[in-house]
Amino acid sequence: MIAVMGARLAGKYAPLTGHLAAATSDGRQVVELSFAEIADLVGGLPASAYEHRAWWANGLLSQQAAWHRAGWQVDFVSIERRHVRFVRHGAPLDTAGESQPATTAIELPIDDGTPALDVRVRCVWRVGGEVGLSNDKLVFPRLPRVAAIYRLTFANSAGRPRIYIGETNNLRRRAGNYRNPGPTQQTSQRLHDELVRHLASGGTVSLSVAIEVEIETNGQRSALPLARKTARVLAEHAALALAYVNDVVDILNADRGAE
Repeated sequence: MIAVMGARLAGKYAPLTGHLAAATSDGRQVVELSFAEIADLVGGLPASAYEHRAWWANGLLSQQAAWHRAGWQVDFVSIERRHVRFVRHGAPLDTAGESQPATTAIELPIDDGTPALDVRVRCVWRVGGEVGLSNDKLVFPRLPRVAAIYRLTFANSAGRPRIYIGETNNLRRRAGNYRNPGPTQQTSQRLHDELVRHLASGGTVSLSVAIEVEIETNGQRSALPLARKTARVLAEHAALALAYVNDVVDILNADRGAE
């Protein structure tokens, strides 16, 4: 399943690889494209491409592999102007560009005195129930008062699903915050508005929760103590990282490092 999904994603961005490869054959060193031009090439871009500069980083995700395979890298990207510039590998990057999605790595020696970080996080999502709307008021399923990781999945008949992944030390209270956000709870207000707007337009929202999370290192498994904020954030970010890598949903979480 993973192999098939990877092939499908690679295939989606193959036209961009071909476009840049043709520019290589023409001897060009720089290619500038609008987001609209790239969307036309690949049959549409996800919302994250229009919202997060990290989507255009010179990394290992499926879309990023598309320009690397052709021998190109992103020089800079403007989310505001919806414009990206590619340069051939080895060409100098524009240090005065509006946004540098990645910097040239500096080769540093290995620190043999510090153990390598090799961690696996494992959790099983459980069905929390459906979020509903009644008389313009959000209705959540009855939830336990436990520390948890949770995932809200916004689905409709058209387009990719959208998700929000969060962590809390009290799942029932968090649902209450989304139903009635306080004046200083900006994230709760944002999610409240997203939920109401989506449900009012005929979409559905399902809630999944993880109340038991394991961490594995050096072949040893142990339970992550979700009562601790650090443990919850680790699990939350692991779930988000996997969602970014799989690239089959749009992510509603604010990514501060991407702006």
